[in-house]
Amino acid sequence: MTDLITSIEPCEEDPNFREIFVQGKLAMTLSLAMVEQLELTVEQPWDDEKANELEVCTAIEHARHIAIDLISRRTWGCNEMIARLVKRGAKKDIAEQTVDQLVEDGWLDDHSFACALIRQWLRKEPAGRRWLLHKLYEKEIPSAISNGALDEELAERSEQDSADAFAKKRIHKISASDEETLKRKMLAAMNRKGFNIDVALEAFRKAQINTA
Repeated sequence: MTDLITSIEPCEEDPNFREIFVQGKLAMTLSLAMVEQLELTVEQPWDDEKANELEVCTAIEHARHIAIDLISRRTWGCNEMIARLVKRGAKKDIAEQTVDQLVEDGWLDDHSFACALIRQWLRKEPAGRRWLLHKLYEKEIPSAISNGALDEELAERSEQDSADAFAKKRIHKISASDEETLKRKMLAAMNRKGFNIDVALEAFRKAQINTA
């Protein structure tokens, strides 16, 4: 004999949820939105496969609510969101399915996220492409997307321009008793910020002239 949904009743604790009864026994509590989305009705057949399907849908719905709440506070990358959902108790496959849906619905976009991060970092201080790429890697953004975002955001500025701006700003913050010490400290700082030696040397030379 096939089990059937015998009634769908409003939840006393929250009218936005419905209690699903199978053969007269409470089987599951689902949001009203989920009941309508899945078109659940009384007399509909119920088995383990249907129960498992609904459990997955409910888990995704819960994870989606968490994700949208997080997105309302700041921008997120896809892998970063998956990690946070797992940390908040979601199974990894549920987190991945949730993020896939959010991408499809336009809530998440790694390219836009990467561009926003690049602009944020560059507002604080000029930086080299290598440094920016490493920072994006730390945010778990795929390299192809990172490079595309960097191409877009750095399209109107060369690596030398960025290095010149960094050197001009940083040279006033470094204390040194002689020119050789100043040069060593400046080049070390520029290397940490992602500029190669040739670009750094040229930027240091220009900064010296400007401060002479």
